[in-house]
Amino acid sequence: MAMMTLSSFLFLFNYVVDPFGVFGDTFLRMYPHNKENNPNIYNIQYLDQNHDKYNSYIIGGSQSSSLSPEMLNHFYEGAKFYGIPISSNNIRDYEKTFFYLVRNYHVENVILHIGLSELVQHQDHSSNVKERLHPKVSGDSLGLFYLEFLMLNPKWGLQKLEEWYKKNTRTVEDESTLRSFLVHSSTNTDDLENYLVQNPQFIKPLTNLSTANIDQIVASLKRIKEQCEARGIHLEVVTAPTYYREVDQFGLESLQNYWRRIAQITDFWDFSGYTCVSLDPRYFYNPTNYRKSVGQMMVGYMFGDKDVFIPKNFGHYTTAQNVEEHSKKVFTKPSHLATSVIEEKKIPIITYHHIVTDSKLENASTITLVKFRNDMLELKRNGYQTIFIKDMVDYVESRNELPEKPVAVTFDDGYLSNYQYAYPILKELGMKATVSIIGWSVGKNKYKNTEKSIIPHFSWEQAREMYQSGVFDIQNHTYDLHNTNEKEYPYRRGVLQKTDERSGTYYREFVEDIRKNQYLIENNVGNKVVCFTYPMGEYSFLSEQFLAELGYKVTLSTKKGVNTIKKGQPQTLYAMKRINAGPDLTSKDLVRLLEG
Repeated sequence: MAMMTLSSFLFLFNYVVDPFGVFGDTFLRMYPHNKENNPNIYNIQYLDQNHDKYNSYIIGGSQSSSLSPEMLNHFYEGAKFYGIPISSNNIRDYEKTFFYLVRNYHVENVILHIGLSELVQHQDHSSNVKERLHPKVSGDSLGLFYLEFLMLNPKWGLQKLEEWYKKNTRTVEDESTLRSFLVHSSTNTDDLENYLVQNPQFIKPLTNLSTANIDQIVASLKRIKEQCEARGIHLEVVTAPTYYREVDQFGLESLQNYWRRIAQITDFWDFSGYTCVSLDPRYFYNPTNYRKSVGQMMVGYMFGDKDVFIPKNFGHYTTAQNVEEHSKKVFTKPSHLATSVIEEKKIPIITYHHIVTDSKLENASTITLVKFRNDMLELKRNGYQTIFIKDMVDYVESRNELPEKPVAVTFDDGYLSNYQYAYPILKELGMKATVSIIGWSVGKNKYKNTEKSIIPHFSWEQAREMYQSGVFDIQNHTYDLHNTNEKEYPYRRGVLQKTDERSGTYYREFVEDIRKNQYLIENNVGNKVVCFTYPMGEYSFLSEQFLAELGYKVTLSTKKGVNTIKKGQPQTLYAMKRINAGPDLTSKDLVRLLEG
């Protein structure tokens, strides 16, 4: 009798709380919770009531939720897409869901999203209740399905009750605090170093896996393709971008065979393999799930959307005719990832701007001639040897070695005082420096098209003299993006993206400015531009991608600290830290900071 009472209570508890929304969630009505707990069940229950709103579907694993139905609606005439991410990442479940849709609903277009995750998931029935298919889809007994969810471990119901209680007892102040917390705790993808600290899963090696499920995957894909052809449904197959450590799990030959087998059945849009996207963890929520911005790039590539920034080596339309060449290229591990021995070097970078002779004119970015000379002498006394920024590139790319105690001296903006005061001192002491110039201000002492005086800047002739002497190297600090977005400057702030600006538009304006200044430097001075110094030190994930796309090897920020660069790892040259040698920092204290 006690057992019967306990069973009855469990049945009633699971029916009322309904942790997966199987029974309609009549009492708590927490539909977002149900969708998160098991999207496979939720989506079918939702579509059974609302399928007349849709005629097109995105079917795939959890990654496919990053593809935008709204973007696809824009490019498919008359389409109304609905995304069905299937939590099991099992193509057999994709196939069952597909057949349920085409047999019960009106379907015109299907995007089938597959990748490497499906290679390790092909069992017919998942034991994970969060991955269970609706019995209408799986063909299982409806009665046994309901019975299973009536007999669930009460932990699922207790979790839902706890969430329901928090939601319904939260005060207005709590809501405000929560919103503030979410805003401030949202992941910042701009700074790679901090992102890896916050997400250590990206630096952990993954276990090697096999591609034993290829036959089953190919068979499912073939049946889907045949059914689409028979019903006049437009099918596009899209392969998922994957973080490079996931690609590492499989061998080149196995992956080539997988891609070859897919291409024998259908042409497909390929975004997998070793690409500039797969090599940067900031494009991913975790090692197996890419961000919505990547999904936008995928759709943008498929339809040639000029308003979306798409990296040059990201995306390929793969066919039976080009699959051999493409798969070998995209799945061959880059040489800098293949080495297991990492050589590294600590590199401090010092920042200067303007030099004066009158100590009364000193400020955070202006020092005296005496201070600058003392700084350089203190560096020499402590065994430091100055290097150009471009020397670090040669080290990382294994073309040269660096001195035992290297230091890079940098100047920002291109003030005339760099030529008048710094140049002679560096030449006298046998030292060198890199100066990043603002293009429009070269040789100017008045603000753009006005009579407003500014600190004088050196000319192209003076820049060429400093470069040809071997003392100075000239690099890029934008042509005309060194603005603070104040009222008198109706521009973007530095190189940052404007609010609501499309990534494609942002990219074109960014590129126009940076290329203009680069052209002027290389044609008026003669040196190769490889480094970009951010105005105000402010940068973003996108600006870093743009500069890499343009061939820049180094970017300089104003983050404080000492850098560690590594051979074969070009990413260690981006958003580099610097130490500002302002008037309040003595020469001896400067050297102490260089020790890191």
